[in-house]
Amino acid sequence: MAQLRVETATYPDTGKVYAELYYPEDEVIPIAVTEPVFPSSEEAVIHANEMFDNWMSLLDEEFMK
Repeated sequence: MAQLRVETATYPDTGKVYAELYYPEDEVIPIAVTEPVFPSSEEAVIHANEMFDNWMSLLDEEFMK
């Protein structure tokens, strides 16, 4: 089963962190990039995983129709 990869970086102008989501995990181009609003990489990863889970749930709902 394909896995999600989350990478984080700090936006230099604000010092806030953003996340890039890659699916499948070996993809080169991210499927989504968050705004740089997180205080830490840990918070960005948590939010990115929640965002991905919500997206997958929506896809499941659409598929089941």
